[in-house]
Order: sequence, then C-alpha cells, then structure tokens
Amino acid sequence: MPIGKSKISDMDFGSFENTIDKNIETDKASDKFDQQLQAYKDAGNSLTLAKSSLETATGSLQEAKENLNKVTDKADAVTKAIDSFIAKVRDIKFKAKVDDADMEQAINNRKKLIENESKLLEDHRKENKEILTRHFYDMSNMMSRNEGVWLSNGWVKALLWIFLPCFLYTSISIVYLVASYIDK
Repeated sequence: MPIGKSKISDMDFGSFENTIDKNIETDKASDKFDQQLQAYKDAGNSLTLAKSSLETATGSLQEAKENLNKVTDKADAVTKAIDSFIAKVRDIKFKAKVDDADMEQAINNRKKLIENESKLLEDHRKENKEILTRHFYDMSNMMSRNEGVWLSNGWVKALLWIFLPCFLYTSISIVYLVASYIDK
C-alpha cells in the first residue's frame, strides 16, 4: 500500500473544536431552558392550586352570604313580630272594679293605721315630756349647787357675734352650691 497522506491531517481541528464548544453551549442553553421550563410548570401548578383555592373560598363566601341573608330575613320577621306584639300590648286596657266590702275593708285598715300612729305619737310625746321634766329638775339641782359651766351675758353676746357670721356664711355657701348644681 502506498504511503499517502493521512486522513487525520486533512481534518480541521479548529472547526472540530468550535463544534464541541457550540455543543457545550447548546447543552448549557438546553439545561437552562429545561430549568426555566420546569419553573414555568411549577408556577403553572401553583397558579392552578391557587385558582382552585380561590374557587373554594368564593364558594364558601357565597354560601356564607346566602346564610347571612337567610338569618337577616328571619331577624326581620322576628323584629316585626315583636313590634306587632308591643303594639297589641299597648292597646290592652285594664279595668278594675272594687266591691263595697273591699272598699270598706280598706277604710277600716286606714282607720286602724291612724289609730296606731296616733297612739304611737302620744306615747312618744309622753316619753319626751318625762325626759324633759327629768332634765329640768337635773338642771335645777345643778344650778342650786353651782355646778356646771355657765356663761355670762357678755360671753354669750361675744360668742354669738363670732359664730353667727360663720354659720350664715356656711349656710349661704351651701345654698349657693346646691343652686348652682341644680342649674347645671
């Protein structure tokens, strides 16, 4: 066999290297595209899940709205019934008739009450009279023995001039405060 030129030397290694580089870049681009495609698929699945969740929530809200409308209608009906009942109660009039025997019993009870109160007041008056009489005799005995504190007319007048303006000022202040409070 004749020795000839080898086929390897006829090959262009530069174009072969460029082809390999292009294949590597294509593989990288393909991987990137696959990742983006997977991300889009995942996003699509998430959107589908979100859409179904929204549809479920919308259905629940619609059902809640319908139930609320039913309850509102029932509450309106109950309110109308209560208003009607109140109107009927306002129209009710009571009539009472008192027998003569019952009226006479009430008059007798009133008379007994007056008699009891009169007796109680009379007993109280007698008791007070006895207490005042005892006090009068006690004071007379003390005066006859020169016991106790007795003020002369001069002291009484001086104290009266001191305490009377204080008492009047206090009384007028109280009346003024009460009157101003009532006006509010």
